[in-house]
Amino acid sequence: MEWRKKSLAGVLLSLMAASVARAGGSLEGRIQALLGSDLVKGASISLDVVEVTPKGPVELYGYHATTPLGPASNCKLLTTSAAFEKYGAKAAFKTMLYKVGDDLLIVGGGDPGLGDSKLAAANGETVTKPFEDWAATLKNAGITSYRDLIVDDRVFDSQWVHPNWPADQRLDWYSAPVGGLNFNANCLDWLPTLTGKGVTVELIPHTTYVSVVNKASRGPRTLVSLIRPADSNKFELRGTISATATTPLSVPIYDPGLWTGTILRDVLANQGITATGNVRRIEDGEQLTGATLLASHATPILSVIKRADTDSLNMMAESLCKRLGHDATGQPGSWTNGPAAVKTYLANLGIQDDWATLDDGSGLSNKNKVAAKVFTTVLAHVAATPDADAFVNCLATPGEDGTLRNRFKAKPCADAIHAKTGHITGVSTLSGFIDVPSAGGKPRRIVFSILCNKYKGNVNPWQDDVCEAIYDWASGK
Repeated sequence: MEWRKKSLAGVLLSLMAASVARAGGSLEGRIQALLGSDLVKGASISLDVVEVTPKGPVELYGYHATTPLGPASNCKLLTTSAAFEKYGAKAAFKTMLYKVGDDLLIVGGGDPGLGDSKLAAANGETVTKPFEDWAATLKNAGITSYRDLIVDDRVFDSQWVHPNWPADQRLDWYSAPVGGLNFNANCLDWLPTLTGKGVTVELIPHTTYVSVVNKASRGPRTLVSLIRPADSNKFELRGTISATATTPLSVPIYDPGLWTGTILRDVLANQGITATGNVRRIEDGEQLTGATLLASHATPILSVIKRADTDSLNMMAESLCKRLGHDATGQPGSWTNGPAAVKTYLANLGIQDDWATLDDGSGLSNKNKVAAKVFTTVLAHVAATPDADAFVNCLATPGEDGTLRNRFKAKPCADAIHAKTGHITGVSTLSGFIDVPSAGGKPRRIVFSILCNKYKGNVNPWQDDVCEAIYDWASGK
């Protein structure tokens, strides 16, 4: 009985807080009422709200705004903002194909969008379309065979998986490796399929780079997985299949550079261009002379930023991070010089060093610690740049494709939100922009950051309520 009384009291407290937040008054009063909700009782919170004005950012409200907390995938906002400002809205990642004597040489620039399934689908193409185009170029040049396919992915280091990412999640798609050459987000897409006598698996793209031992069987439900050792691409199909899947599943591969090179070799072979040698990585100190450029592929940086921020694709953000590190130091991009380059970007904006500790570029590591004030400072700065809307439009919007598709339902502020979510164990965050319609025609642009750590239950609705409170206050409601 005592438990029921406490539970009812908690519900009434939450309802009262939400009622106060909707009842009008100062922004401080509205948010403080929400801070009294049982939904965030005992949680650690860092929150900041800033308006972007022609004269500069104006602080509207802060709550432990300079206290660093786990940011989860909000960390991507720092990486993508740094890359957006350094390279510009019209920049692109490039991957080059050369002929060197009897060999072909593929040189990576860290492009994480090469062969990406979502980008390909948006263009009505297969993931291998860039390599099919290269095959046509080679045929037109009269090239029908070559010796070795040499992979040069030295723009990044060979630490493909961050040591502080969860060890038990290494075969989840969001833990895909990051290399100087990447293909299809460094994941093998696969469909468990029923056959006349049993089960099999369809690989997308079909490639000789991986092997699959089939240990799966028919069963009452589909509960199946592809697993491999940490340093091998010898997969095992395990579990049961009750029906042919219609949506591909994804599993990370090992060694993104050789994965990319092997897929290129397979595509060329399918087009009648054969190799007499092997796919191999360029050796340390190996000098290649007389290279002739045959073909190239470019992925717009905005496509990469959008995949990183709208879909929260970790390897996209990490590729941006490592590329920033490479360009800052002239050394292979790494999880040392990449986050250091982002920290330099923050320092140049006047952000205090102890407000942010960065361990990677995506937020998957739980060693990242960032204060809400860091995010509002960065976002307000980006909002003042000439191409600001190009960046804002790379963030997720409620009800549409991306991580906010199921958020802000039936809330008046939904159409005004562009934001980035963040979730790892014990961390839930939301930062972004609220564009509030105004009588003057140009919306009031407000940036916000809401970081919640050590919470219980689901704080997503509470974060949505905070955004609604900001929107209602700015709208004069």
